[in-house]
Amino acid sequence: MTSELVTVAPETTPEEAMDLMTRFRCRHLPVLENQQVVGIVSIGDLVRWVRSAQEEEIETLRHYVWGEATHS
Repeated sequence: MTSELVTVAPETTPEEAMDLMTRFRCRHLPVLENQQVVGIVSIGDLVRWVRSAQEEEIETLRHYVWGEATHS
């Protein structure tokens, strides 16, 4: 446990959240809106986000390399 509570706002980007988790060595960040907890972001949430973003980019590049039309 840490004595300093690190929180994020709903508009915090995944990249910013990952930076905070790395800097403060924490695995969860409470999400506050108007000083009320509205959720919690975990390291697992961010890992899934990174994986999804990478898979999407790989698929886009695959379509580009093979000359296929994208479906987005």
